[in-house]
Amino acid sequence: MSFEIRAVELGELDDLLIADQRGFGGEPPRPDASTTWSTSELERTRVAFEAGHMVGVSRTYSFELTMPGGAFLPAAAVSWVSVLPTHRRRGVLTQLIAAMHDDARARGEPAAILTASEGSIYGRFGYGVAAWRLGVVAERSRIAFARPDDDDDGRTRVVSRAEAEIALPAVYERSRGTRAGMVTRPDFWWPQVFWEFMFGRAKAGFVAVHADAHGRDDGYVVYDIRGDWIGGLPDRHLSIIDMQAESPATWIHLWRYVFGVDLIGTVTASNLPIDDPLRHIVVDSRRVRVDYLNDHLWLAPLDPLAVLRARSYTVPGRVVIETHAPDGAQSTIAVEAASDGASCVATTEAPDFVCESRVLGMCALGGNRWSELADAGRLDVRRPEVLPLADAMFLATPVPALLSFF
Repeated sequence: MSFEIRAVELGELDDLLIADQRGFGGEPPRPDASTTWSTSELERTRVAFEAGHMVGVSRTYSFELTMPGGAFLPAAAVSWVSVLPTHRRRGVLTQLIAAMHDDARARGEPAAILTASEGSIYGRFGYGVAAWRLGVVAERSRIAFARPDDDDDGRTRVVSRAEAEIALPAVYERSRGTRAGMVTRPDFWWPQVFWEFMFGRAKAGFVAVHADAHGRDDGYVVYDIRGDWIGGLPDRHLSIIDMQAESPATWIHLWRYVFGVDLIGTVTASNLPIDDPLRHIVVDSRRVRVDYLNDHLWLAPLDPLAVLRARSYTVPGRVVIETHAPDGAQSTIAVEAASDGASCVATTEAPDFVCESRVLGMCALGGNRWSELADAGRLDVRRPEVLPLADAMFLATPVPALLSFF
């Protein structure tokens, strides 16, 4: 069935918010008159209408995605995707995704990225899990650090919201270039997504900022404290909302700060990179319990050649990859890395392995190994001897992670 698919205007925003939250089963946010996440880039909304009524909504934002090596790739950040319960399985989502991808290609964005409410939805549209997220919980009283904290020449300070509104965006902007999988946080992202949705829901929210020996801010942690006193003893829980750092050393200093907050029973974090160092810097790693390991960043290579050209490669080598997209598009690309750089070119030669484009999305940032996907039956391997080389070439350090939300 065909629906009218188009962008909405500001006067239709309330209807869009209502339609979106009918799909998600929540209360619609109410945008104010300022520039916010809701009101920005409305020309990038794609909404399905039937007989003049909204039955499905979606939109993209103009983001940059950090690639291995530190380059920023223009990417369409897909968000607000929802179809009314009355119109499930009638092709609405398929048409919305196609419209968003067409818009991204017209804007010269080689990739589309998203976070998924359900892990079973987006694979059929060419998205693969490019980065994972880790959730952990630890009893504060059981955590002891293996080394003394005597190597920090900087200082950590707890700041007001007014100071945080200035300090946090600057630190994040510098931090996002240090790890593949990170994304833009535009000016219009902060007021609504961060301060209203993330921080605004905290019962008792705090912001601690770390500065280096020269007084330059280089990391921060934002957290919420909940709980009460029972029988004269504190039964309280600290939950990390957002943690960013420009270096591994600063990240560790922030962990030390978190476990130094008094009157806390348990500490949780819901969005950590899978190479988070906490288990390596405490005396007893068993006390850091993994709560879950979930998909986070999904990536669809709309232009596989441009995606592969945007990243660097870890070791010299050559591999030929053939990909097939859901729309029938096929690409065969020779990736050749050398000590002085890399080249990626379209080719007609025989591939070393063949895969769906979503599998390329899984490996493009180094978040998954080609060989493990081959073992899982996700590759048609023509030359098995190439797989270890492909693993090494695509390796990314640190491991890719999306330490943000959109």
